[in-house]
Amino acid sequence: MPTDTAPPLRAFVQLSYGYGATNWHTRWKKGEIPGINEPYAYGYYRAAGPGIVIAQSEDKVEGPLSRLVRYGVRFILGFDFVQAWRNRGGILSADVVWTHTEAQALAVLLLYRLTPGASHPPLIAQSVWLMDRWPHEPAWRRLLMRSLLSRADILTFLSPENLAQARTIFPGQRMEWIPFGIRADEMTDHPAPRHAPGAPIQVLSLGNDRHRDWTTLITATSSLPADVTCHVTIATASLPPSAAHVTRVTPTHNDALFGLYDAADIVVVPLTHNLHASGITVIEEATLRGLPVIATDTGGLRHYFDGTCVFYVPVGDAQAMGHAIVTLACDPDRCARMVRNARERMHTCLNSKSYALRHVALSRELLSQRTSITQVPMADAPSAAARNMKITVGIATSGRPDILRETIAELGRQTHQAHRIIVCAPTMQDMTGLTPSEGLILLQGPRGLAHQRNLLLRHMGDADIVVFFDDDFLPDPDYLAHCARAFAMDPDIVVATGRVLADGAKGPGLTVEAARDMLANPSVNDTPPLPAIQAAWNGYGCNMAYRLSSIASAELRFDERLPLYAWYEDIDFSRQLGRQGRIVRVNGAKGIHLGSKSGRTPGRKLGYSQVANPLYLSRKGTFPLDHALRSIGRNMAMNTIRSLWPEPYIDRRGRIIGNWLAIRDAILGRISPEKMLTL
Repeated sequence: MPTDTAPPLRAFVQLSYGYGATNWHTRWKKGEIPGINEPYAYGYYRAAGPGIVIAQSEDKVEGPLSRLVRYGVRFILGFDFVQAWRNRGGILSADVVWTHTEAQALAVLLLYRLTPGASHPPLIAQSVWLMDRWPHEPAWRRLLMRSLLSRADILTFLSPENLAQARTIFPGQRMEWIPFGIRADEMTDHPAPRHAPGAPIQVLSLGNDRHRDWTTLITATSSLPADVTCHVTIATASLPPSAAHVTRVTPTHNDALFGLYDAADIVVVPLTHNLHASGITVIEEATLRGLPVIATDTGGLRHYFDGTCVFYVPVGDAQAMGHAIVTLACDPDRCARMVRNARERMHTCLNSKSYALRHVALSRELLSQRTSITQVPMADAPSAAARNMKITVGIATSGRPDILRETIAELGRQTHQAHRIIVCAPTMQDMTGLTPSEGLILLQGPRGLAHQRNLLLRHMGDADIVVFFDDDFLPDPDYLAHCARAFAMDPDIVVATGRVLADGAKGPGLTVEAARDMLANPSVNDTPPLPAIQAAWNGYGCNMAYRLSSIASAELRFDERLPLYAWYEDIDFSRQLGRQGRIVRVNGAKGIHLGSKSGRTPGRKLGYSQVANPLYLSRKGTFPLDHALRSIGRNMAMNTIRSLWPEPYIDRRGRIIGNWLAIRDAILGRISPEKMLTL
């Protein structure tokens, strides 16, 4: 009887030109790639098996003209887009795409931008040197890279130091540290160094990374005690400072490289400050060849090997480096312990197979998150963690008591009942008709969305999640249940936003009756084949959920410099909290935004905020400048065009006046969000 078998996962690995599968494998068989390398670059092929197929990019044979074109595009963009374009068939037909460095990630993401009609597989975008390069890139290229990389499904890094820096640039994106490992199938025994009086210590140092600190190494080995001599062999394509006791070599074949390891007593990895675990490949190679390692303590290397595996010295400290060389040369037992400890790390987790399998695990997780909503029906019993999730609903309101009462009534129909509902308004008249109870708390606070939401946060009590609804947002009965499932399923989720089925803010507004009809209509309140959870850039203010423990650890509050309607306060808050974890859209959490026109900020004030707030948030670092400029341009263009035939429910002319007043203040250097209060 035939059985249904799930098709294998198809992963495509996009690599630099020169690392193509056929090209690399041919050179590897000839031993022309110095180092302990894999038959196919970086060992991604080791993840292949019955349930997964691995394909890698190929290098097209180039003539002078095609090479010139590829180099020219790479020079302009800063990454090799032509190589990605040539491999677009494999990229776009895969289930998931992996890239090894930011250059390939940027190229794949640009390919996605240029093929809007194609299906785009999820991308695990690894970065190596990006954070070290970032401050030195021109502003236009940083804007381009930020715009592209913000669309990656996961940003991965070879060092937690890189990752921590990236969180300040890409807040809210999912990020992972993937420890890099090399082929560890064979380990060569090497006698521990035993320094004989008068015999020079044989020091080997290797690498072409620009963060190699040859100067400190040569200074350290030039200043050893009088009774200690040392010979240093530096294997590099660069030109280190010359010295009588230093020999520079450039091995081009593995036999020559392994001969250098065999002749050495100690391997030293001297480094300047960096964020990308520079030197990790050399440390792992030396460990496999049985040699003790001295390394500069930078770049996150300690996250790979601790002080029992590697002898660490401070950055730029020649005296400490010299002392380390003498210490290890005179202590063979310590050297043997270091090698043994380091090899145990490589055997268990720091190897190319573990590295490749981590990519597989992330890929399966990404693809599972793209599961259709229809494949996770609410009839399935939620987990105990989801059932026990305490969700408090917070509503900031002003001037809409009738609509507010209807919204509260809808919340009573939730299949996952709110732990509490807390409402904050400037006056009690704004909450007319509501009676406080144990489950409904009414607060009075200063007018302004940021002020009111901060007051709500101070009254969350023992809740796990806060869901902020606008007072005119009517949620589907399963909204809170889907939120509970998402937050219970993935502890990395810190911000979630739902799916707006209809948004009256984009038109004349919707009535409560119309919204209820839509929620009851399967053609509107549908379950299309969308991922249950997918990455989002920010929470949408009318319906957004936050993990309260993350808010507490970040000591985060809404920015009260954004007054009244607080244009873009949702972006500011969610992007800041996104530095703690993931921002997602929970597509099963649905609702209707009425977009009521009562209680709105006057046109001139709102128009001023449409310019002032994005610029303020850009300076603050929560809204990239390219996003801010696009937002300002889009709103000004819309206000200008629509002011010729204005909608009766929007003060377009007031908004355009406010826009231009803000532009004037920006030019004069006196713009601020609070100034809208004076208009």
